[in-house]
Amino acid sequence: MYKKLTIFTALLVSALSAYAQITPQYYNNALLFSSQFYDGTARSVAMGNAMTALGGDLGALSYNPAASGVYRYTEITLTPSVYSSITNTSFLSNSMRADKSRLSLSNVGWVGSFETGRTRGLLNFNFAITANQSNNFAYRSSGQGIQNHSSYLGSIAATMNGIDADNLTMPENDPTLPFYHNPSSWVLGWNTGLLDTVSHDSYKGATESIRNGKFHIPGDLNQSYYRERTGYVEDIIINASGNVNDIFFFGVNLTLQSIWMNEFTSISESAADPSDFSSGFTDFTREYRMTTSGLGVSVEAGVIVRPVAGLTIGGSISTPTWMYLNETWMESMGGNTDYGRSFIDSPLGKSSYRITSPFRWNVGIGYTLGGFLALAVDYERTNYSDIVLSDDNGNRKAFEFDNEYISTYYRAVNNVRAGIEAWPIPQLALRLGYNYYSSPDKDFDLSRHYASTGIGFRALSGFFVDLAYQQQCNQSGNNYKLYDNYESFSGPITSERFRDWKILLTLGWRF
Repeated sequence: MYKKLTIFTALLVSALSAYAQITPQYYNNALLFSSQFYDGTARSVAMGNAMTALGGDLGALSYNPAASGVYRYTEITLTPSVYSSITNTSFLSNSMRADKSRLSLSNVGWVGSFETGRTRGLLNFNFAITANQSNNFAYRSSGQGIQNHSSYLGSIAATMNGIDADNLTMPENDPTLPFYHNPSSWVLGWNTGLLDTVSHDSYKGATESIRNGKFHIPGDLNQSYYRERTGYVEDIIINASGNVNDIFFFGVNLTLQSIWMNEFTSISESAADPSDFSSGFTDFTREYRMTTSGLGVSVEAGVIVRPVAGLTIGGSISTPTWMYLNETWMESMGGNTDYGRSFIDSPLGKSSYRITSPFRWNVGIGYTLGGFLALAVDYERTNYSDIVLSDDNGNRKAFEFDNEYISTYYRAVNNVRAGIEAWPIPQLALRLGYNYYSSPDKDFDLSRHYASTGIGFRALSGFFVDLAYQQQCNQSGNNYKLYDNYESFSGPITSERFRDWKILLTLGWRF
């Protein structure tokens, strides 16, 4: 029976998305997991991650493997960080603010330099192992308001015409049986008494009445939603690099990605005046939980060239990241009507699928003046319309709709990074940086502008400490409906504006 349930639940998430727009959809997650907003060390973040041409930083290994080639010593780094996301929401004419913060480890790494003993040609070869966080999914959003124009339960009922009610009832000897063939929202709504028949195969929600042959909402509904997400993408990098005549530096990475994300969504409706509802409806809640975890693998190559003293030019290219993901999810529904109060969980759903992210390449130019000033600018390009979803057997047809959406609505991005570092005295560094990530979506402005600053201290013993602060300067936006329009009813629109900030502290030792 468990095997049958797993087969059924592989189809469940697609059906669920028809009932709640804030339920995760695969084309959204494909973009989320493919996007990279580099953390790394405090130094690299403070300089806007404009290190493609400068190198000499373990955080820069995420976008140029040659960054380790300029090392002539061994270095160990550890970078704890604090990340916070702030979301301002407009829903049913009400405004709300929600914050989500988390502690994380943005970087931990080691690089070792080994001299060849030669005076020309390959002067040294280096090895590095580092873990750099490349995305943080911390997010929280909520909204609430009053309306009588539509309801979430009504939106479910409108999709059920032609369904035999007998097939939705959970039998005592096998309560999971109806979940094999029906979306869980139908089964949960029917068995909690939140959905009822108008005829044998026509339905209405407990929030609806029929007047003159038409559905309507007989009283005010307090509607609310809450959504929270946490998780990360961590790049675990195995790197080899070399130095030719202190002019040409090269490197290659084998990058293994650790991916984890947990999402929780809750939608609630309650009667402002229960006497308005003939069904005895007082309240209802639908909850949805999803956990995604997996691994990704990619290969990168990069170079840094120093044609004249002080000037460096760098570039890198990365293969697609091949991600292998597993999901588990559960939907719950409950409420109170004439049938009494009840709360039911769906069976645990499981599925596996793959994401192939696009190629990514970087170029950069840097200039250093003596030992007291460094300037750098980077350009990065990747085409998100090339993302491909497939099932765990590599079959793309299982995600035909999502792949079509990706190729139609996603696009190539042009990202710019810039940074400056000054050493007013040999032990003290001051840094400024800027990042621009252009929007990967044609219809929504998902662009981000970041400003960063930092300070560093270097001791003669080889110990160093760096501190960085990064702030998103603009507010990214997202608009969506709490649920789909149905018949003559319109789902309420949620408008979100969000930004984030982070603080990083790097502790390091060179020897």
